[in-house]
Amino acid sequence: MKNSSIKEQRNMWSKQGWSIPDLRGSKHSWFTLVTGIIEYVEKNQPCDLKDIPEIAGNSDVQPIKTYFPFFRGIGLMRKRSENAVLTDAGKKFVNSKSKSYLADLIQSNYRLFGEVIALLEGESMTISDVNSVICHQYGLNWKHLNNIRGRMDWLEVLDLIRPIGNNKWEASEEGIESLNRWCIVTPEAFESVDTDNENDIALSDPPAEIASMLQRLSESPELHNKRNTYNIWVPSPNRIDNLRTIIQFASERVAKDHLYQFIEDEFSLKKSSAESMMPFLKASGLLEEVGRSIYIATPAAKAWLETGNDLDFIRILHSNMRFVGEMIRACQKDIIRNDLYAQAKQYGLNTEKARWIAGFLIEAELLEEPQYLHLKATPLGNVFIKALPLAQADVSISKKEEKPSSQTEEHQENLMEKTIKLMEQASVDPSAENKANGVAFEEEIAALFCLMGFQAKRVGGAGDTDVIVKWKDGEGKAFTAIIDAKSRNSGTVSHNDISDVAIETHRDKNNAEYAAIIGHAFTGDTIRNHALKKSFALITVEELGNIARAAKTPGLSLEEIALLFRSPDGLSQLSEIISEKQRELELISLVVTKMYEQEEKLEEFGGISPRDMYFSFENTDISPSREELITAFETLAKPEIGILKATNHRVSSENTTYMITDGKYRVARLTAIAAAIEKGLPN
Repeated sequence: MKNSSIKEQRNMWSKQGWSIPDLRGSKHSWFTLVTGIIEYVEKNQPCDLKDIPEIAGNSDVQPIKTYFPFFRGIGLMRKRSENAVLTDAGKKFVNSKSKSYLADLIQSNYRLFGEVIALLEGESMTISDVNSVICHQYGLNWKHLNNIRGRMDWLEVLDLIRPIGNNKWEASEEGIESLNRWCIVTPEAFESVDTDNENDIALSDPPAEIASMLQRLSESPELHNKRNTYNIWVPSPNRIDNLRTIIQFASERVAKDHLYQFIEDEFSLKKSSAESMMPFLKASGLLEEVGRSIYIATPAAKAWLETGNDLDFIRILHSNMRFVGEMIRACQKDIIRNDLYAQAKQYGLNTEKARWIAGFLIEAELLEEPQYLHLKATPLGNVFIKALPLAQADVSISKKEEKPSSQTEEHQENLMEKTIKLMEQASVDPSAENKANGVAFEEEIAALFCLMGFQAKRVGGAGDTDVIVKWKDGEGKAFTAIIDAKSRNSGTVSHNDISDVAIETHRDKNNAEYAAIIGHAFTGDTIRNHALKKSFALITVEELGNIARAAKTPGLSLEEIALLFRSPDGLSQLSEIISEKQRELELISLVVTKMYEQEEKLEEFGGISPRDMYFSFENTDISPSREELITAFETLAKPEIGILKATNHRVSSENTTYMITDGKYRVARLTAIAAAIEKGLPN
């Protein structure tokens, strides 16, 4: 397989991830640990993730959930509710307990694994030598050895390389044998392809059902405004294939509950996860509601099932969602992901939504990752977008999204983005802004927390923390968090960069309830173990920037934002709150729109209830539950808001009827009150 074609190599690369998940403990115990845990799960499945297996020769075994990211990453386990079960690959490993099979799994799931063996086949090298050559050949900027060391540790454990003295390594016979059955991705797979080669690429025409969608978009550019920006969620990996499986199940009419049950069983998901897919399935043009809680694949989706062509899925996605074909256009030249995400914002998409779209395009081989955190259109991608009607960034956003409601908001938003950018730059440049080591990074962190509404200041200096952040909860109770800011040229922070004792001392000195370490990225298991043990939050600058951007739109309280300081699951809790609040706002907009659409009927029938509206949502993309609608109605009917007015109170909240009031007056009044409050706030 070493002589695989360029296309095969590119396909392999697109399916692989970058970072092999950590497996705690000494590397000399890794294989027995893997074998022992897999055997335990096989005997006890479905196995509680909190279980701690007893494994001979391993005295410090952690709960299975500690190791689960590794097992899921290489395809040996999957999650069913809160339990772990074996995949087919896991069952096969139980029978073989083979190092070569485990190596095959790592090779198929992660980049630059077998490629290291290929490098050592011809010449013995040190770890540093391997890192230098790999970085040069594959255009990487790894300034530390952890990425290569992790791969070489596994190669050693699996007997694929061996030490020969003087800190040098060479490929073993087992390693060379593995190369003969693996697809190895060579640097030549990323060399520029002549434009002439694009002329050799012939695309199949889309089916009529999909072609008509593209034709309408081409003939009516204003339809670009109607392409939506809903959240995206699909089971990973192989997300396009997973979508195809779901749509195949819905190719005939299916009740919503049956569809949810299928998704839960097929992908081992909770019901809430299955339900969260519905808005995307409808908004992307794959599924439609044809009766009360009855769904079926759209004609376009059925046409995609018949062709089996991933490009037809992308065509459907482009017709219904923003920044799909436009993303390929933005990547015609090699682009850094953060720069691409900045462009996505012009189309109304946040970073997370842009990541999802990029993932689809990579799976469809329309984008590739020539370097770590870089994206570039493939020759296929360049040819593909020539036949797509594309929007321009300056006309793709509705006026409501295009301009903030006031100059103050615009200034605040610009200041926020500027601060985030300076913070990101300073996180990898300790002497940024020509200031002393780390000072600029600390100042920008403090400034960003101030912009979010916290009391924050840089302290710095010997004997104290870098940044102090203070806030009060809804009951007026005061809280304090200290921040240890770590700016590193390498871009990564390891345990060697921090002092547990110093952080504990600084926390006690400032009577702080929380402590956090903020850096560009974190590497190594030790820092995560210590952070968990000491209740330190590890926050990357990307996470902090995204939280700052998301904080204002759904109206997060300081108490909610401060969840990011809570270890170990504060960030995930905050992410869920943001999603819930964004959905709540979408529902409120939808309820108001529906109330105005049915204003004449409301006069005739004396109002509409949440239950009535629940049944009227046959053609919407948001699929609200009755409980969500009740909450939206009651929120809009609160005296301080007053957009809705209850006309007939019933014992059951879902049957209480409401009328719409003068919405524009209420909005003006609320805006005036908000402006008055903002004017009275301290600068």
